[in-house]
Amino acid sequence: MSAGRAGRGRWLLPPLLLGLAAAAGAATVSWTASPAAVRVAGPDRDYHSVALTPPAAGFAPARFSWAYRVTGGPPPRAWLCQADHCVRLPGARGRAPAPPRWRADAPLRFRFRLVDGAAPVRVERLRLTVTGPVAGQSGE
Repeated sequence: MSAGRAGRGRWLLPPLLLGLAAAAGAATVSWTASPAAVRVAGPDRDYHSVALTPPAAGFAPARFSWAYRVTGGPPPRAWLCQADHCVRLPGARGRAPAPPRWRADAPLRFRFRLVDGAAPVRVERLRLTVTGPVAGQSGE
């Protein structure tokens, strides 16, 4: 299988899970994305990952977890954002509730900023998992 097909196949699984979860009466689903590394190079500037768009709508984001690794210097300040609604990420790994304004059909981005006086860094091995109830499911 080519790399292009593998990439597409990776995104086919969550919509299938959404359908299976709804049919089976399951209350929650999740999706995971692993964007490319981000070089955080200059002071007083934000650096963003590529947009991470869920492969299918149909659920309400309730929780998210993240992980990344920093090489080249001290960790930058980090956030996970959807439009102007950002959540501060207190470390390179963690879990948190999703803000009520986040939508399942809008992209998310990691955002990084160097700490004052810090040398440039590379943020790699980024991973985001978003979990939430299937739309229309009561969870019972």
